[in-house]
Amino acid sequence: MDIIEKLQNKPKKTRVFILWLASAFVMIIVIIVWLLSFSGNTNKENAKNDLTRTELPSLFESIKQDFSTFKQKISEGFKEIKTKTEEVEQINEGQETE
Repeated sequence: MDIIEKLQNKPKKTRVFILWLASAFVMIIVIIVWLLSFSGNTNKENAKNDLTRTELPSLFESIKQDFSTFKQKISEGFKEIKTKTEEVEQINEGQETE
């Protein structure tokens, strides 16, 4: 607790500097650990991906397929909106003639 009390007694400018310095230090440690774990996993993942690459569609193909499905659903939605609008217009025209 003595460290905290000493820090509280320092000017605000010094406390802010210590805050940024400590944050940068922690972030550097986190990034180093992340990079080390990432480089360790890539060799295992590359070997696994080589085996499954032939079984799975490519990212581009699955995006293309999803886009086609999305396009089809949007088209169906617009057609449904058009038919509902036409039905409402016919109902409105029928009410005006009465």
